[in-house]
Amino acid sequence: MYLIGFLLALVIGLIATPWVRRLAVKQGIMDIPGEARRIHSRPVARLGGLAIYAAFVIPLLLLLPASRPLFGLLGGVTILLLVGIVDDSRGLGPWTKLVWQILAACVALAGGIGITAITSPFGGTITLNSWNIPVQLGLLHFNVSPIANTLSIVWMVGVINVINFLDGLDGLACGVSSIAAFVMFLLAVGPKLHQPEVALIAIILAGATLGFLPYNFFPARIFLGDSGSYFLGLTLSLLAIYSGAKLATAGLVLGFTIIDGAWTVLRRLYRRTSPFKADKGHLHHLLLEAGLSQRQAVVGLYLLSLVFGLSALITGSFSKLIILVVLLLTTATLITSLMVVISRKGRTS
Repeated sequence: MYLIGFLLALVIGLIATPWVRRLAVKQGIMDIPGEARRIHSRPVARLGGLAIYAAFVIPLLLLLPASRPLFGLLGGVTILLLVGIVDDSRGLGPWTKLVWQILAACVALAGGIGITAITSPFGGTITLNSWNIPVQLGLLHFNVSPIANTLSIVWMVGVINVINFLDGLDGLACGVSSIAAFVMFLLAVGPKLHQPEVALIAIILAGATLGFLPYNFFPARIFLGDSGSYFLGLTLSLLAIYSGAKLATAGLVLGFTIIDGAWTVLRRLYRRTSPFKADKGHLHHLLLEAGLSQRQAVVGLYLLSLVFGLSALITGSFSKLIILVVLLLTTATLITSLMVVISRKGRTS
C-alpha cells in the first residue's frame, strides 16, 4: 500500500506539473525578477502548489477511508491552496494571509488534529487538554481546551510561515519537505508508533513533492509559489501531530529552517521592519553571498536536514533535546561564520 501510494503520487506529480506550468504561463501567473530579494534572472511560472496538491489529494482519497481527521486535513490544506493561488496571481497583504492561515489551522483543529500532550525530555507526558471549557451551541455540545488549541494553532501557522521563508532557492523548500515527509514516514511505520494511516499520508506527500522536484530544482521551470509553500507547511505541521506523531522529530528535521525563521523575525523586528517584509538575510541567501552556488547551497541544506532528521529516529526524548541544542549551536555558528566571511569579502572587494 505504501509503495502504491508513493508511486501514484510521484507519477501524478510528474504529469501534473508541466500542465500546471503551461496554465500559469497562459494566465500570466509568473514570478518576475526585479525585486532586491529575487535571485533569478528570468520570469518563472508560479502556482506549483496546485500540482503538488493534486498529486497528494488524489492518492489520499483513493487509498484512505473517510474520517473526520482526513476531512480536517483536506479542508485546511484546500483553504490555503486557494488563498495561495489568489496570492500568487493577484497578491494579498500579510495580515490577510495570516488570518486565512489561522482559519485553515482552525479547520484542521475542528477535524480533531491537535496537540493534546507533549512528551517531556525528562520523562513522562505533559497533558495539555486537562483544563477544558464546555461549550454549547444549540444542539452541539463540545469541550474547548484553550492551552492545547492555542499551541496547536501556533505550531501550524508557525510551520506554514517557516516553509514559506525557506522557499528562496530553487528546490530548497520542496526538497526539505520531501526529507521531512520521508522521516515522518519512517517514524510512523516503525514499531514504536505503528500508525499505518499517518505513514501512508507521509509517503504520499513524499511522492508528490518528489514528482514536482525535477521541475523545481535549479534552474527551476516552475516555483512552488505561496500556494505550494502554504500547502506544504500546513501538511507537515499536521503530520507531526496527526494521531500522536512526534513534534520533536519534525522539529529536528525542520530544525535549521525553524531557527532561521525565528532569527529572521527577530532580525526584522530589531531593525524595526515588518516581520513579513521579505529580504535576503536568510541562511540560504547567506550561503550564496559567501560564494556557494545554488546547487551547492541547496544540497548542503538537504544534508543538514537529513542528518538531524535521521538522528531523531534513533534517539530517545532526552537525546532529542541534546540534538536540538547541537542543532541550535550549529545553525548559530554557521550563520555567524557566514556573516563574518561576507563582511570580509565586502571589505576586500
